[in-house]
Amino acid sequence: MGKETKLLEKIELVIPGFHGYKKKELIREDDRLVRGRVADILAQARREMERALQRCAMVSCAQLMAIDNLRKKLMMLESRVRHAEAGYRGYFDRVKFKEKELNRLLEYDAKMIELAEEILNEVKALNGEITNPQALGMAVLNLDDKLVNFEEVLNGRMSFAAGE
Repeated sequence: MGKETKLLEKIELVIPGFHGYKKKELIREDDRLVRGRVADILAQARREMERALQRCAMVSCAQLMAIDNLRKKLMMLESRVRHAEAGYRGYFDRVKFKEKELNRLLEYDAKMIELAEEILNEVKALNGEITNPQALGMAVLNLDDKLVNFEEVLNGRMSFAAGE
């Protein structure tokens, strides 16, 4: 119970109006709130990435193509999160939540929020390293790792929510 409460409290602090999937009529709304907040964080990271891309072009840095590829990947992830069907393929209509499933969904949500914030921080770090080629290369690799990790968590959450 303590772990669920901690996760629930953490998510409630980040997402105003989140109810923790406890009320059946609010489950889709909670799902939409989580995805909306995560997509907003990713959108902020994308805007920072576009700024980094412009700065990189101004100083003719060698990582221009890599940064643009990461920007495209970030846009794809943001779109997948923001435009996913509410409740993912009718899962919330046909499956009754038990405590165990609620805990797992909360864990996915907390991890997605955490990773989205880490992605934003990595993009900000990358943006600060535009004029330092060696540090910029490491920042690009770190961000790519975070994006891959986020996509794995997103795929896991979507599979879980689809009952797979």
